[in-house]
Amino acid sequence: MSGDCCPEPVAGPVVDARVLRHAWTALGPLARGGWPASRSLLLPHRGESLSALGEVLAGLYLAVDAEGRLRWLGKAHRSSGVKARLEDHFRHPERARVYAGVFVVEADPFSPAKAIEAAEGRAADLIGLRGRMGPRTWPVVTEAQWLSQVTSHPATRISRPRPSAEGSDDRSAAPA
Repeated sequence: MSGDCCPEPVAGPVVDARVLRHAWTALGPLARGGWPASRSLLLPHRGESLSALGEVLAGLYLAVDAEGRLRWLGKAHRSSGVKARLEDHFRHPERARVYAGVFVVEADPFSPAKAIEAAEGRAADLIGLRGRMGPRTWPVVTEAQWLSQVTSHPATRISRPRPSAEGSDDRSAAPA
């Protein structure tokens, strides 16, 4: 029997442009910066990556294994930025062993905590994670609830955006 405290995180889908687009879109108007970049969590580079992530106080992070499969979708907010959240994960040997990289989608650190939480739930739904990654759960948030968290409008006054002028219904590359 090993000294691990928890089972290894169940593998999800491969993190590709589609997964990242949906995670980025989930933050909507809270998103900050450009397209998320991967940072290595392998031991030779972990310290350098965590140091760089010390500046990111809020957002979503997607931890992946060596094959690029999603192992964790989580959130961070001001009281515990992305660096602190990842350090919490590394206290579990099974996670420290499996996590090989992380994609961070930065949010405005002054975003309400409930909005970041709602974005995490929306990202899980947009990526299709519910029921696919073992007992891991994410907040359940309807589209109207999410939009009311990230805008100043009550949920009853929010409607879906109109399709783009080109007639394409794919609005996933731009914040919602």
